[in-house]
Amino acid sequence: MSKSFISAICLCASIGLAGGAAAAGDPAVYGAVPAVTEAQISPDGSTVAMLRATGDTMSVVFYDLADPDAKPAGVQIGGGKARDIVWADNDHVLVLASATGRMQVTTGLETIEFWRWFSVSKSKMKAVVLFGNEGNYYISSAGSLVSTLPEDDKHALIARVTVNTTKGGPSGSRLGGDTSGASYDLFKVNLTSGDTDRVAGGTENTYDWLVSPTGDPIARIDYDPLKKETNLFARQDGESAFRRVRAFADEPGSAGGIAFYGQSPDGSGFTATVRAENGRRSVVSVDKGSGDIRATLFSNAEYDLEGVIYDYDKAAATGVRYTDDLPRAAHFDPAEQKIQDQLAKALPGAAPMILSKSDDGRKLVVKAVYADHPEQYFLFDRAAKSLSMIAASYPPLDGKSVARKEAYHYASDDGLSIRGYLTVPNGAQKSKLPLIVLPHGGPAGRDDMAFDWWSFFYAANGYLVYQPNFRGSDGYGDAFLSAGFGEWGRKMQDDITDGVTKLVADGIADPERICIVGASYGGYAALAGATLTPDLYACAVSVNGVSDLLSLIGRAAKRSDLAEDYWDVRLGSRFRDADALHEVSPAKNADRAGPPIMLIHGRDDTVVPFSHSVKMHDALKAAGKPVELVELKGEDHWLSRSASRTATLSKSLEFINRHIGDR
Repeated sequence: MSKSFISAICLCASIGLAGGAAAAGDPAVYGAVPAVTEAQISPDGSTVAMLRATGDTMSVVFYDLADPDAKPAGVQIGGGKARDIVWADNDHVLVLASATGRMQVTTGLETIEFWRWFSVSKSKMKAVVLFGNEGNYYISSAGSLVSTLPEDDKHALIARVTVNTTKGGPSGSRLGGDTSGASYDLFKVNLTSGDTDRVAGGTENTYDWLVSPTGDPIARIDYDPLKKETNLFARQDGESAFRRVRAFADEPGSAGGIAFYGQSPDGSGFTATVRAENGRRSVVSVDKGSGDIRATLFSNAEYDLEGVIYDYDKAAATGVRYTDDLPRAAHFDPAEQKIQDQLAKALPGAAPMILSKSDDGRKLVVKAVYADHPEQYFLFDRAAKSLSMIAASYPPLDGKSVARKEAYHYASDDGLSIRGYLTVPNGAQKSKLPLIVLPHGGPAGRDDMAFDWWSFFYAANGYLVYQPNFRGSDGYGDAFLSAGFGEWGRKMQDDITDGVTKLVADGIADPERICIVGASYGGYAALAGATLTPDLYACAVSVNGVSDLLSLIGRAAKRSDLAEDYWDVRLGSRFRDADALHEVSPAKNADRAGPPIMLIHGRDDTVVPFSHSVKMHDALKAAGKPVELVELKGEDHWLSRSASRTATLSKSLEFINRHIGDR
């Protein structure tokens, strides 16, 4: 199983064409939740823990590296959807999971996504829920893992909202909802029993904590909703109280804003991300006494940060993630960056990401991302100088080239540079192909050149797929992001239209066979395409899509003032801009719809409620327009279950084939 660096190059070079069910574009193959979604190595380097999916069941599975022939042992995470894992010590992993449920709130019965941390013991093969459903904790929130406390093998630190109904206090905190008497506190959690002890108490405006590598609270981050500023409170050397160091202006919904990520690499200050002069977020060190920026740790002139690499043992950022055409990592430690560069050479054509490493740094788990086939997981043993593949995310497709992704950039009608990607079927000539336009969600997300199950499924079935990063997408700086503010259904939609027009003008796409498909904001874009540019598309599919913009903003306003402020900046005011929002709300323009529309929606969607598709369906029916509604029972906003993904692919493909398939 073990392969040297040279062997690893051969592994990646010998990619074959997909055969069997994969070549036929089987929705059950592409719609399956990845067999492995995360892999982490234990601190002592003896065990790899993976999040593995079997159907709709998620388990934590432990692999003993000293005995490759031993049968892996696993623990199911109840009926929840496991999202992340972190080793807390050599016996316990912390698992973040969610489950959807119904709850009575002040505005009525509401569907809520409940998040919890679990502590899973490798030796006892037992999972313990942390915090449970105690009445004095914010019921839908798991809290944020802050530190795994490497010097304490019994505990971890988690920050979480506490609701104390006996304590008075202003409502309308950053965390939303009815939060009178709420505070964001820091807890030490027992990994075996789940018992908790409060380490430090915050206020109704606290939303983050910074701690030292030993777990001592060193800073608290508050947000003042009235002054619209982020406040840094820090403990200075020898002091026990937190002193306000500095306030940072922060407009809700704006593209910028400061965020903190533990101590700076030298331990003398704090690490933070800020908006740089070039409009990209950079990583800086902040003086703990004055709050002044002392040095820049990382900055990229072209691409924005996607996030930081956070080490829970150190309780600090150790690097950054960003995306050019593929996801990339940059590490503050030159020695670790050297390893990153070695991996890039060992895996040609891949974008390697270090997921975790043993305490001694000798063993690392690496994820390799590709542009033409699904990602793979490797174990890098530095002492043995070997790189071994330990898991495939989609086993039926592993090592098979099912399509190819390539860049396709153009200028919008007003001259803005728009970047995007084509997924081209294997063996296809780019000449008058049937086209599926697949705009991303967010809308402040972005697409890249990496394999994704949705676009590759359509490509495996003979369709050219285009994924445009329209204005308002993330990753290209604040100016590009903010260019999308207030432009739903307008310039953001125009960017998509301009890309389609260019594909037709270039002779790549058949103008008579174009369908637009999307989820979340992408679902909105699909509906906007069908209603605002009805002659462009032959069909449209919206998955968990927004149909009424006033309804979207109004629901957010019920949760918190800050959420409404966010949409006020990015979309518009439900009061001031009501008429303008109606003009670009698909449900209000159903009578203008041209092509047949399919609506697919998760019944338990807590982000864009199922009612959006019901409203759109009823409006289209009333206008005499062709429409189909597919309800995904028990499904959330993210299509977390294999059965729902498979149904989405199967139903949408049948609909698309009917309207733009072979003629």
